[in-house]
Amino acid sequence: MSKSNFTLADNRDNDQDKGGYVPSCFFHENELAYQEQLGLYRRGYLHPVAVTDIIRPDPSTSATRSQDAPSGYRVLHKLGAGGEATVWLAQELDRLDRIVSLKIFSARYFSAGEREARALKACMRSPSTPFSKNVLSLLDDFTISGPNGTHNVHVTEVLMPLRKLSPILPTERKKEVARDIVRGLAHVHHCGFVHGGNVGCAMPPQFAEEEVKSTMSLLDRYDVTMVITENPASRSSSLPPYLLSPCDLLSVYQDYDGLEAHQAARLYDFGNARRVGEENDTDVVRRAYPPPEVAFAHYGCGGLTVLPTMAGDIWCLGALIIKLFTDQLIIRDPTIRYLLQQAMLDGVIPPTWSDYWDSVEYLRSKSDQISPEKADADWLRRRAYFMEKNPQLDDAEIDLLFTLLRRMVAADPETRPSVDEVLTHPWFSDDLATRVADNDTSAPTVGPSPGPATHTASVSHTSTHPSPVVAV
Repeated sequence: MSKSNFTLADNRDNDQDKGGYVPSCFFHENELAYQEQLGLYRRGYLHPVAVTDIIRPDPSTSATRSQDAPSGYRVLHKLGAGGEATVWLAQELDRLDRIVSLKIFSARYFSAGEREARALKACMRSPSTPFSKNVLSLLDDFTISGPNGTHNVHVTEVLMPLRKLSPILPTERKKEVARDIVRGLAHVHHCGFVHGGNVGCAMPPQFAEEEVKSTMSLLDRYDVTMVITENPASRSSSLPPYLLSPCDLLSVYQDYDGLEAHQAARLYDFGNARRVGEENDTDVVRRAYPPPEVAFAHYGCGGLTVLPTMAGDIWCLGALIIKLFTDQLIIRDPTIRYLLQQAMLDGVIPPTWSDYWDSVEYLRSKSDQISPEKADADWLRRRAYFMEKNPQLDDAEIDLLFTLLRRMVAADPETRPSVDEVLTHPWFSDDLATRVADNDTSAPTVGPSPGPATHTASVSHTSTHPSPVVAV
């Protein structure tokens, strides 16, 4: 009996813009299966892919690749999809026992693919540098051409996204993952780049050791939505034959004992990565955890786009650590209420926000909810929930971490610690127990630290649209 789930429905919504026309289909995306929108398959956007397709580089890019580079890749399953790219589980044609991740960028985000490759290659140039293993390595990159345009393709190892893994990780593993993330971010910053992306964990060793057939047998549950145009004459090569849900990679991770030992965490998804000082880019910036300067630039500065910065990376890192240990977002509302929630975290309205704050009735009416005392009470509630979710951590250890977290998620980018300060903080040391005992945890925890870090937020007029928030 087949374990796949086929959907056939009627969707009469047309999607037409400058990028092309998508014909009406007997079709409805299966949102529960996390399938991408069919409207993304048109000229200038996603490349249509089907399982068993062979992906080979364009002849024009073959000359720039290593002579040892694989001749091509066979698509085995889907790992994920979004507006920027689709990601596929694939098999090297010249080494059939090797499974890799194949990321095919939308033609619209061609420059994001170039930017990601540039950042990854820069981070790989010093492989002996401490913590380089905590950044994803680019195994191969090339371009392909198709009915929807020219697309960058990146080949990497397969990673288990942290957003899927964190709810089942034991506390001790979460501590190791958090340290790996800080180390990876330190490596990226030392290489002169801002990250602005996602985090995943390496697959357990058995993933590379098992036969491909054995791994594929664990991925037999999926959803398929057939793409059938209402008018047969409207069938287009721009469309895939079907939409496929991402495979259940977590089941493979668990079957191969990924939870039994620490699997190194790695930073990936460098489409937002910028070299420090680089501002000449017009791509929409997508963030999992937008820092407050991004929200304020959008709401308080007429929709300006704030490009990723190192200080923004630190805020996102703090938010990610809280999410990792509690499975809760530090700020839950992507609307203007975001500014209120951030001010409540700080216990003060940031001075740079005050004019805009006073001009908005909703924010002005909530000013009495903001005070250092109320912020302290809120952080105490967060601390209690943190301890409830992680009873293996002792009081002193949690106090040490929360003192740091309050600095990391401060509204003012200038007051956040640098990644080196975070990296050398006692909580991230290997001999934590000894250093907790030696550390003075009686330091004040209200608001940011008095010593500002040398970070600035870069504001660019590259877009009048909000930066989309994407889940990680």
